[in-house]
Parts: sequence; C-alpha cells; structure tokens
Amino acid sequence: MIESFKFLAHHIHTCGEDSIRVISEEVDDYVDQLHTEYNEFLEETKHLFPHSNDWAFLDRWKELSVDELKEKWVEENKIEYDDERTKLTGILEQYEIIQEGTRHPYFHGHVVETDGRKSAVMGSARQLPPVNRSYIIIGVKRDHPELGEVLEIHKMIPES
Repeated sequence: MIESFKFLAHHIHTCGEDSIRVISEEVDDYVDQLHTEYNEFLEETKHLFPHSNDWAFLDRWKELSVDELKEKWVEENKIEYDDERTKLTGILEQYEIIQEGTRHPYFHGHVVETDGRKSAVMGSARQLPPVNRSYIIIGVKRDHPELGEVLEIHKMIPES
C-alpha cells in the first residue's frame, strides 16, 4: 500500500493531477509495466522513501549510510531476469483477418509507431479493433514463417 502511495505521489508530481485514474489489474485494459519500466521507477523514486517493507530492510542494513541504503534498496528490488515483451504505441493503420474460427478472429496488421516506424502485429480479439486509432500494444516479437517478424499481441489497449 505504501509503495502504491509512493507511485501515486511520484505520478502526480511528474504528470499532474489531471492524469490520475484508478484501474484494477483484473480489467482487460490494465497496462502493466515492463520490467525495465519498473526498474526505472525504482531508480527515479529512490528519494521518495518509504516502500512497503522498509522497516525490515532498514533493520537488515542499519549500518549503511542513507545514500548507501538508497542504492541497496534499488539493488534488492530490481527484477533480475530479462523481459521479452515489447511495448509500442502507435496508430493501427490496417489489418486483415487471417483466420476465422469458433473463437476470436485472428488478424495481421501494421501499426505506425509514434516515432514513424512501421511494425507488423498479429493477434486475436473478441471484437476487431478500429483502424486509424492509437493503441498501446504489449506483445512478444516472433518470426512468422510467412509474415516475417511480427509483434504477437498480448494486450491491445485503445489510447485516449
């Protein structure tokens, strides 16, 4: 709870009060952080003490100086394995249905990212996404035998 409050305080300070909204991990349009984003958050907010389990941490490392404590906190909380996921933000330019079945339609499309690069994506959805809209897409890059490198979509959230 304290860690969530710390994140909220940092977010308000960085982005302003108008950018606050409440959302649960249980809903479909929740955007989770990539490991690098979480690690960067720890690094950027180490000056905003405390985190939720700080008292045990402080007891364990009571001999360290304040600056050493901050570095030790980041070191202990970093996620140590690589995150194979990729996050991109861009406009879904076009797509085609490549498989229709009893479940959700499977599609292949192209997204123009905010930096102008074009990325191939593929995924399935209950409802096909509208084109010419901006999305936050989290997925894993795969080599498809016919389509080449594509981002296999795990989450596709319309950007407001």
